Amino acid sequence: MNKKAILYVRVSTDEQAEKGYSLAHQEEKLRQYCAMQNIQIVGFYKEDHSAQTFERPEFTKLLAFSKKSKNAVNLLLFTKWDRFSRNAGDAYGMINQLNKLGIEPQALEQPLDLTIPENKIMLAFYLAAPEVENDRRSLNIISGMRRAKKEGRYLGPAPVGYKNVRDEKGKGQIIIDESQAPIVKWAFEEIAKGIHSVHAIWEMAKEKGLKSGRTHFWVVIKNPLYCGLIEIPAYKDEESLIVNGTHEPIISKELFEQVQFVLFGRKKNSPLRQTKKEELPLRGFLLCPKCNNKLTGSASKGCKGGKYFYYHCNSKCGVRFKAESLNLKLIENFKSITLNKKALNYIYEGAKNTFKLNHVDFTSEKKNIETEIKKYSDRISNARRLMLDGEIESSDYKEIKEEYEPKIHELSQKIKDYQSADLNLNEYLEFYFSLAKALDRHYLQMDLEGKQQLISSMYPQNIVFEKENSRTNEMNYAISLLHNTDVRFKKIKNGQEAKNRNLSALVVGTRVELVTSGL
Repeated sequence: MNKKAILYVRVSTDEQAEKGYSLAHQEEKLRQYCAMQNIQIVGFYKEDHSAQTFERPEFTKLLAFSKKSKNAVNLLLFTKWDRFSRNAGDAYGMINQLNKLGIEPQALEQPLDLTIPENKIMLAFYLAAPEVENDRRSLNIISGMRRAKKEGRYLGPAPVGYKNVRDEKGKGQIIIDESQAPIVKWAFEEIAKGIHSVHAIWEMAKEKGLKSGRTHFWVVIKNPLYCGLIEIPAYKDEESLIVNGTHEPIISKELFEQVQFVLFGRKKNSPLRQTKKEELPLRGFLLCPKCNNKLTGSASKGCKGGKYFYYHCNSKCGVRFKAESLNLKLIENFKSITLNKKALNYIYEGAKNTFKLNHVDFTSEKKNIETEIKKYSDRISNARRLMLDGEIESSDYKEIKEEYEPKIHELSQKIKDYQSADLNLNEYLEFYFSLAKALDRHYLQMDLEGKQQLISSMYPQNIVFEKENSRTNEMNYAISLLHNTDVRFKKIKNGQEAKNRNLSALVVGTRVELVTSGL
């Protein structure tokens, strides 16, 4: 019987293409085989598509042609079984479907007589082997990337403040972008002061020329890369870790920790970590009224064996305060802080509006990121087609792929970061304003870390006492604005919405999480 065949060629992976399994190579081998075996070619289909399913544009056309031309075709030829499919279950189903049309699928380099049941075992092997190879390659890539990170190398597109370059060995690295790095450093320094909200600092940084969206700015200020560290996420049995990077830091580790403390109350080297004594919550926040050095704290044994705690100076000035007395003074200070309820309620609503605006901004930014991801994916796909058509070299395609795949990964990670940063707004705001209305009561209910976080949040400058009376307790600027003695909040008018919204954003940015993390 005169055999009539449809030829089908497909590219699976880039590595196979580089080893000689390009579309042109497959087509040449199939046509040579048909010429030698006197097989008539009645159809030819080629595509660059995944073989995980049979929902492929060209294969769908091939199947439609086979159904329309029933009994006019008796062979479907391809070079290897992984050109046909990589899913054993789907492959068996499609083989049965083709057999009903009188078509025998056959791989030129892996011929199998599927009327013999045992050969289906070999078919399963042929279908699974490439997938195993791909999985192994993926594991090797992951292992290589983790090894590079452990060596301190940053992989992927450079974050704002840096730019990508290659060293003399051709390895990628990041160096400081002189146009952006000073603005990034300025932003960190401003946040560490705790005066303006993060949103206000972002707006000022944008005016200075910072190339970062509002939502992504949060990712920037939480990234330890800027102080010279590389984060390595946990993987399988390996725990997450942080290593020193080979890149030049833009800010110091101390400044980065200060910013994290302002944002989340996680200042590792702050005075909050210097004491475990419940009796000395003010240690690290007091200045000596004589020499202006920081006061420390310790316990003295009484004549009857009891312990008495004191805040004292280590210099020769001899300043010494009873800890119990100063601790009570602090609570009295908290009691004296009464906030304007009308202003609080107004700012509560303003905060809600601010969060709503942020959500809209995230939605818009997400669309922009998804557009960027599609653009980079299209560039890789176009480059692959150019390589397969012989218009560019495989090395050029590999370079294009290495350039854009990390960008796609980082953009995808940004979307995940934004989504994970979503807050329970009502719970967040209700706690914040209940705290603001009863500082002394909440302070007494907190553990030591929570108390120290509240002290730091309320008094960004150190506290000075003279003869156990407060001399200079400079209060957080946002809280001082809301104090009843400040007449600026006693006349809130509807026409001042835009101005007051700015004030509300300022208050929302005031180290709220410093307190919640301590409860």
